[in-house]
Amino acid sequence: MSKSKGFERYRRPLEESLVEIEQYLQKTEESAEAVSPDRGLGRLSRMEAMQDQQLILEARRRKKMQKVAVQSALQRMDNGQFGCCIFCGNLIPEERLEVAPESSSCVNCSAFS
Repeated sequence: MSKSKGFERYRRPLEESLVEIEQYLQKTEESAEAVSPDRGLGRLSRMEAMQDQQLILEARRRKKMQKVAVQSALQRMDNGQFGCCIFCGNLIPEERLEVAPESSSCVNCSAFS
């Protein structure tokens, strides 16, 4: 029996998280587009629109990083490596996986990475 067999209960939350991330990225795609200079906004409104766009771009960047982490966790699950720290090989505490099932490292190693 591989180490990750006991961790199958995390598959569904990871898959649901992946769906939510995809929905968010689709929903915010238009908002992340550049603010057109010919758009009929006043100077301050244009600056506010550009600031809003930058906030959305940053949120999308973080969601994309989260998506990669979730996909990686699902791949580790398929490979029988889920729940093991990618740096030291020790088991990741279940308390950590309960909070963030996409975690790829134990607490000790994540402090140094």
